[in-house]
Amino acid sequence: MESLLALEGLSLRRPPRQGAKPWRMEVPAFTLMPGARIGLIGESGSGKSTFLDLLALISRPAALNRLTLAGEDVTRLVRAGKGGALAARRSRHIGYVLQDGGLLPYLSVRANARLAQGLSRRRDMPGLEEIAGQLGIAEHLDKRPAHLSGGQRQRAQVLRGLATGARILLADEPTAALDTENAQRTLAAITSAAAGTAMVVASHWPELLAQFGFDLCRVRLHDYPDEVVAELIPGTAA
Repeated sequence: MESLLALEGLSLRRPPRQGAKPWRMEVPAFTLMPGARIGLIGESGSGKSTFLDLLALISRPAALNRLTLAGEDVTRLVRAGKGGALAARRSRHIGYVLQDGGLLPYLSVRANARLAQGLSRRRDMPGLEEIAGQLGIAEHLDKRPAHLSGGQRQRAQVLRGLATGARILLADEPTAALDTENAQRTLAAITSAAAGTAMVVASHWPELLAQFGFDLCRVRLHDYPDEVVAELIPGTAA
């Protein structure tokens, strides 16, 4: 079985900011197979969002030996930061639920999701109303983001990500602003994506991820005198 995404020799770096030490993450290898459910856990600032941005072809690495997406070698594009070419591939293959933002303020929830569907160029896209019903926001489809609560906006972003029918779904803290009931509802909707969809979800709620069958992967920080190094540790218990 061919991987949906695979990388080798990744190095991510952040310069010092607000008095903090420089940060780096070294990932020798990472593979995302069809149907995988990976839950990223770790303290705030450990690098979960930075790693998701790389998987989403948004951030530019300090070093990268190889990255393939849906069977295509995109290493050169990622190294060079070819935004347009990477955006086209992201739209076709990846649904990305951001922790903040991601919704165009002048469009309704429905129109935001329809736009994502159009960019994906897929013909087998799931129904918006059904997904919105699962998320508990069906009655808000024709509202603009400014007219939603924080939790409703978060679920609208999940709707946008799921609406593409992408084979890779990435989500950065999709349950952060939700109570237990709506967090469970949101994870249930995410994990009801089409069979074979691979998903990576970052969360501070490891017990909930484990409840929905995610294999946990911890981002652990090592504090050295001159820098902080993040390590990706798979198979971490909740």
